[in-house]
Amino acid sequence: MNNIFSLVVFFSLQRLRRLSTKYRTEKIYPTNVGEKEDNVKKNRYKDILPFDHTRVKLTLKTTNQDSDYINASFIKGMDGPEAYIATQGPLPNTVIDFWRMNWEYSVAVIVMACREFEMGRKKCERYFPQFGDEPMSFGPFRISCESEQPRTDYFIRTLTVEHENETRRITQFHYINWPDHDVPSSFDSILDMIGLMREYQEHDDVPICIHCSAGCGRTGAICAIDYTWNLLKAGKIPEDFNVFRLIQEMRTQRHSAVQTKVMRHSAVQTK
Repeated sequence: MNNIFSLVVFFSLQRLRRLSTKYRTEKIYPTNVGEKEDNVKKNRYKDILPFDHTRVKLTLKTTNQDSDYINASFIKGMDGPEAYIATQGPLPNTVIDFWRMNWEYSVAVIVMACREFEMGRKKCERYFPQFGDEPMSFGPFRISCESEQPRTDYFIRTLTVEHENETRRITQFHYINWPDHDVPSSFDSILDMIGLMREYQEHDDVPICIHCSAGCGRTGAICAIDYTWNLLKAGKIPEDFNVFRLIQEMRTQRHSAVQTKVMRHSAVQTK
């Protein structure tokens, strides 16, 4: 029985991999905007670009040079097509864009599923101050850390964001024990974090911003878990529901969502 199950999983992963390769090579879902010369430097990984049809567009401008591009994609949830924003960990030159996005879309919850450094490499530019440190400014945005609560495998931080005489609070969940190229240290902690995440997400019409380093593997897994859990709680699981189909659909919205181990090693960092 175990051998049969292993074969089913193996062939399912192989099929997902073939589909992702087909999307890329046949340009079924174009990534033209992310490939533009002015935007290449805004991508952490040159082969992880947002599809044109689901990319998050920025209209809030802080300077005349601001464009509408950020390496981020909308992911469908139970309550609509823009339940999640799946995005890469900010680069030094995209932190302002990251805060432009969170401000424009009234984000109340950010989930960070990576560390700043992993395996000796920079995976995410720090876009918030540590608790007790001075506020950080990114363009017209001033970020403070009001509180920090350590939990098993993750932190909950209250960030204050100031922009043009308006102040908002954002709750950040920072999961620190999910190694790149591996699985979480504790599935219980993931479920605990996602459950609390929903308590801080008061409005279903506002997206949750989720990021890791590339914004696809760990990010996609959190979206998939939360989406499935919400269906279960609402009693809306379709009779023909299966995880393969869910991931297949997610990969039409964000490149390589919920990566397999083989695919993780294919991502090539731009810098």
